[in-house]
Amino acid sequence: MQHLDNEFSARFFVDVFQLYPQSSRQYRCTDISDIHYCQLGVLRCLSSASTGQEFLQLHADHGIANIEPSHFFKALKSPRRLANITSLNDLLAGPMKSRIADPYAQCKELDDWDLYAVDGHYHKAACFDPKSISSKGELRGIATGHFFRMNMRNHHVSCLGMANPEDGKKKAHDMTVIKRSSADQLRNGAPKGRKVMLIWDKACINYRHWFKLKHTYGIYFVTLEKANSAAETCAIDQVDHSDPRNAGIVADHLVSTSMGVTLRRIVYINPEDGVNYSYLTSDFTLPAYQIVLLYKHRWDIEKIFHQFKSKMVERKSWASSLEAKQSHAIFECLAHNLLLLFEQYLSQNEGLRDEVEEKKQKGRAKANLIASVAAGIIRVAGNFINTALNRATQRTQRFIRWVRVWLYRKAPWADSLARLKEVWGVISP
Repeated sequence: MQHLDNEFSARFFVDVFQLYPQSSRQYRCTDISDIHYCQLGVLRCLSSASTGQEFLQLHADHGIANIEPSHFFKALKSPRRLANITSLNDLLAGPMKSRIADPYAQCKELDDWDLYAVDGHYHKAACFDPKSISSKGELRGIATGHFFRMNMRNHHVSCLGMANPEDGKKKAHDMTVIKRSSADQLRNGAPKGRKVMLIWDKACINYRHWFKLKHTYGIYFVTLEKANSAAETCAIDQVDHSDPRNAGIVADHLVSTSMGVTLRRIVYINPEDGVNYSYLTSDFTLPAYQIVLLYKHRWDIEKIFHQFKSKMVERKSWASSLEAKQSHAIFECLAHNLLLLFEQYLSQNEGLRDEVEEKKQKGRAKANLIASVAAGIIRVAGNFINTALNRATQRTQRFIRWVRVWLYRKAPWADSLARLKEVWGVISP
């Protein structure tokens, strides 16, 4: 048997089956089919197994297929397999665009923009990765870094590239990755005439390079200003205080940098806690509140990294080859994207939602309010930036455990839904 064939898995992997004929580098392999290989990688991300061999044994124990570990790890090293699953993950952007509600649709100023949060995420070195001598004289493996890209409109996650730090360094600088990426990679298929906004952390400080990307390729950025920034104000404040959506914004002006590039600085004081934020962007047209809102929701990608690390327990590289490390990252993307699509399917078609999580969110909000009062902080709630576009950024552990179990069970769909209602605390009418 070359793939899961129960009703639950058919619904979970339906987009993989439908999109595979459009994917690149297809090959009819009789040992591990492309579909089964894709499922194997996603299942391993969702599995509670701590090693590849343990996962393959559990997979065989469910009666699907007895995969030799050497065969699976050989497939992980295949450039063709990597190209195929990368293509499948890219194709998933289509269903996610059509099915996942776009919270930015209400912001007409962003109609011509593609919006991406980008950041690096690291796994521990694989067991047989080459070791290097640390500054303390210790032999250690070098962590495997990937730069992930999240579409802020629908949370589709893909890989921009690997970190590949220079000799002797633990991590690659963000600007190194940006410079190494082509304009086509950074635009991610955006058609001509459409602008692309990359929301990055404050490590991306080569303003000349961003100037080139903006004026040559229509690629813009938003970041937090570093504390040692030497940018100086060179224009009058342009905050539109008549717009209630700008509540909390205290400054919006152009600044000149030491690199001779003019940028825009927006200063925001969060009314809820009084914390001061200073943002830099190469865009001079969007409303100030929109820039702040975009960076505020850059945190969504950090929550997805938390899902990889803590809920999928993906903390260590699967293998040593470059292709295997890249495949590992793509499988994490596939697992996240398929989980999100599946959760959306359950909401739209079965009318189910996680009522346990909703109660927990209310409890956390109450606890935060009590803590603020105890600390003497006066919270001013209700401004647009703090209340707009709120949505779940990661799948709960309860949901992932449920999917993990029922993907293998040959049971009626109704039975799996009945169990989910118990897990999500759904009260039947």
